[in-house]
Amino acid sequence: MSDDEDYANNANSTGAANRADNEQDRERPPLLGTEMREARLPDGSRAVVVVQAGTSQDEVDEKAAHLRRGTPPDAK
Repeated sequence: MSDDEDYANNANSTGAANRADNEQDRERPPLLGTEMREARLPDGSRAVVVVQAGTSQDEVDEKAAHLRRGTPPDAK
């Protein structure tokens, strides 16, 4: 038995190779009304944040700025 055959047999016996193949075919549940959005911070840098779907871009930018500062969203 070659090294390649031995590796294939070991991978299949543990299920590791099958899990990797099935992971891409698996149906994923919806994100329940959230989405990842890009935000521009006051210093000009950008961040990606998770917000409720339909949030305006101004609100996304504001929430990201609060996260960066470590302040509650209602603080100004």
